[in-house]
Amino acid sequence: MKNMILLDIETGDFNLDSGIYEVALLVIEDGKIVLSEHIAEMEDEASIHLGMGAGYTDISENSLKKEQFRKIINTYNYPVVAHNVPFDRKFLVHYGWLDEDYECYDSIRAIKYANPNLFSYSLGYLLSFYNINRSLTHIAIDDVKALYKVILKVNPTIWIPLYKVPPKKFKNFVKVTANVEGQSTLFQNKRIVFTGASPFPRILMKEIATKCGAIATGSVSSRTDLLICGEKPGSKLAKAKELGIEVQTDEWFIDAVSKDFKLDSATITRQSIAAATESDTKEKSIFKKIPELKGKVVNIALLPLSIQRKIEDILVNHMEVAGLNKGSNGYKVDVIVYADDGDYALLKKAEELHITTIPLSKFNQMILN
Repeated sequence: MKNMILLDIETGDFNLDSGIYEVALLVIEDGKIVLSEHIAEMEDEASIHLGMGAGYTDISENSLKKEQFRKIINTYNYPVVAHNVPFDRKFLVHYGWLDEDYECYDSIRAIKYANPNLFSYSLGYLLSFYNINRSLTHIAIDDVKALYKVILKVNPTIWIPLYKVPPKKFKNFVKVTANVEGQSTLFQNKRIVFTGASPFPRILMKEIATKCGAIATGSVSSRTDLLICGEKPGSKLAKAKELGIEVQTDEWFIDAVSKDFKLDSATITRQSIAAATESDTKEKSIFKKIPELKGKVVNIALLPLSIQRKIEDILVNHMEVAGLNKGSNGYKVDVIVYADDGDYALLKKAEELHITTIPLSKFNQMILN
């Protein structure tokens, strides 16, 4: 996809009523930036470096800013692309910046198709994994330019538009997915928790997840793989973030299931069982052995619990390590693999003791063919 409008917004928090504070757009034609626009209203310049909308005022209902945005969208009429586009789209549609039927694409999904073997698809992780010398500031214009660099590097070839089922059509959606048990492995063996207010009945969402191979549970724990959020998700969202668990929206869940079963967006009728994607059917990538790890004791305590399980399996079954350390006694080890975005006292001590430290993104690079 050579022509697109890359977009990033900064909001107060996950809830719609927290408002929009920044909107940044890059208009891309034939892979090149032809327009860069940062839509915001400064309130305190000294706070802007903090990111997350700090230093800017709420522009959700600002008609001039909204018109500035819509003029760009209407002039170019290219598809909107954002990193976790269901989140950005939800705010923009709610406040009338973007029409509900405007074509949108999620860069996370496109990058997953291009490289399905990453431990994370957060923008900061991708910048590190692909050796892009750019920091993540959580200032909208900086982050959308960072996303552009990532897309240039990855060059995704599979782009699937966001699919949204309006609540009034949800009954039909449930009906056509009622007899699909065993025909989808979309969430095979994934432990999923649903939380927050939603127009989609939770009991039905859980049933659909189960039919797609998931294990639907009621509480977030270190074993949880995915949290699906509606409005006002509360403490479950906070706990998921603390544990490093992937968080998605209700719309994302419906979108994923709909695409898996090739449901037509106009009639919401089941046309056919989706053919497995290439990434689903191809044999799991064989991890490269890292000779430097053979016979070593590796500490993985500085990783989110959800990722520790994956790393443990790789180290034990593919790397022939001598042992693992998942506790706080990290000094009696040879190597520490740690989360990229953490500031850990253990790393400072490791440097003093000349213990090798490897950020997760670089470990990810090392083990992939």
